[in-house]
Amino acid sequence: MPVSHYDLIIVGGGMVGLALASKLANASLSIAIVEAKEVQQEWQSTDYDLRVSAITRATEKLLKSVGAWHFIDSLEATPYQKMLVWDGESSQGRLEFDAHSIAQANLGHIIENRVLRRALYKTIEGQATIDWLCPETCAQLEYREEAAELTLTSGQIIKGKLLVAADGAFSWLRQQSGVELETRSYHHKAIVCTIMHQKPHSSTAYQRFDSDGPLAFLPLPEQHKSSIVWSVKEHKAEPLLALDDQAFSHQLGLRFEQWLGQVKLISKRVCFPLYERMSEALVKHRLALVGDAAHTIHPLAGQGVNLGFADVEKLAEIILSNNMKGKDIGKLSSLRPYERARKGEIVLMKQSMLAFKTLFETEEPIVQMARSLGMAITDKHPLIKQQLIKKALGL
Repeated sequence: MPVSHYDLIIVGGGMVGLALASKLANASLSIAIVEAKEVQQEWQSTDYDLRVSAITRATEKLLKSVGAWHFIDSLEATPYQKMLVWDGESSQGRLEFDAHSIAQANLGHIIENRVLRRALYKTIEGQATIDWLCPETCAQLEYREEAAELTLTSGQIIKGKLLVAADGAFSWLRQQSGVELETRSYHHKAIVCTIMHQKPHSSTAYQRFDSDGPLAFLPLPEQHKSSIVWSVKEHKAEPLLALDDQAFSHQLGLRFEQWLGQVKLISKRVCFPLYERMSEALVKHRLALVGDAAHTIHPLAGQGVNLGFADVEKLAEIILSNNMKGKDIGKLSSLRPYERARKGEIVLMKQSMLAFKTLFETEEPIVQMARSLGMAITDKHPLIKQQLIKKALGL
């Protein structure tokens, strides 16, 4: 079987991998994407994906720049104008964010992951410079000075100047490349599902914190439906999953303090453990890591996928710059600027999520009182709130 040569090989055709390919589609680069699962193109309009993402304005800008936003129907993206965050351990601790306070139309969008993936796929579909190798998986890897060589399970051999690991938290490419991973358990599990509620969500995202973990209600296109991410301590997850639908809905409503009236589970429940992961390096000779292959954080602020898209922005910028200058895009020296640019933000976000989790799970009365007081004071200072919002949105 003949060997195929590429400038860039992206292992992983999820949202982040496709975004990188789309960002580089118009450059003079030959690209291959190796992906195991075909992109879902159709589904029932009333059947929501259990995995949704809170897309910031910075990510929205990226999606528009590559043309993906054009492929997202207005009924598939839920803009939210407000966000209500409160401390479930105290009646004092409450923060309310409003898009109008920073002269913005919204604070972001809630979009199903399958919608984002389909939209990004459409931007690269039919591109002459991009080969979509799917369904395919990697079998063997060999690094050489001038190129990296991948043998696929089909027997096909492909070579590239640069490999990009975009194959998720359990990245095969990262493991095979010998990149160490620092892993820390949050000792939380996240329960994800879709629910119907009595009152309309009014384009508001809700998040309640207590010592067991955060509970997020993320608005869906239908006013009486939301996506739930309920993070609880590990030992409390199984009892919740063991409840029947009615009993689970009752417990969920109690935890949410009935902000939207009675709630009803309308989907299956999926549960997964939460880990903080950080790769020891974002680059090696002929290798760059992006998205969950490089880092994962607690979903309490909804920033995980946005961090991955920010990786894409910077890595694409570095690749394009090196290519224009005639540099080898896969040399370690060419990739170092990407690592230097991203490492600080990723570490800061990682530390912030751990600090938030630790702060809210403490049951010490003095800490709880200080926490709720801090939220109350912040809520009364518009300038501080504006800066918090802008930072979260990437503005």
